Amino acid sequence: MLQRIFHHPTYAEDQPSAYTILTIHCLHRGFTAGAIIGSLVSFARSASSAILRRPTSIVSLSWTTRLLSSAAIGSLSGTAFLAIGMTARMWGREEIEWQDRSWRILANRGQNEEDGWSAGGIILGTLGMGIMARRGAGLTAGLPLWKSMVGGAAGGSILGTVGHVLTSSGSVQDVEKKIVAAEGPLKPNGAT
Repeated sequence: MLQRIFHHPTYAEDQPSAYTILTIHCLHRGFTAGAIIGSLVSFARSASSAILRRPTSIVSLSWTTRLLSSAAIGSLSGTAFLAIGMTARMWGREEIEWQDRSWRILANRGQNEEDGWSAGGIILGTLGMGIMARRGAGLTAGLPLWKSMVGGAAGGSILGTVGHVLTSSGSVQDVEKKIVAAEGPLKPNGAT
């Protein structure tokens, strides 16, 4: 996705917009990671409530509405966490370090494919939940419009990531075969 928007020069030290590229990448990854964690927390909470037969504080909401709400809060939390993490990691770094990281992101074909799938899911999820919320559909009942739309974006991001994983062309075995073909047989740790 970013490769389609930003120029990718031959050398890292020539990379323009390095700060923007790295920031967008980190916030996007934080959004998806937070959505996954928020959804897993919702699943665990629902499962434990069902097993222990105790009501939760949001028991009046349907399971899908709770999942949507948890994904929304998780995605925003993940974005904030990675924004803080990126700032802490990159504080005081030279411009060439920003350029190098940004250049590597743009050079990584798999990462660009993943970003495209995830961004597409975010757009479709946001639009879908926006339409459902405006029509008063049951899935978004009881949620504010912003939470429905952010939850839809989070769910779309997760589905885009899963879609990319399921359709990606490389497997671990394929990568190992390419390494063996290029460098010879793999040797156990410590062997020379």
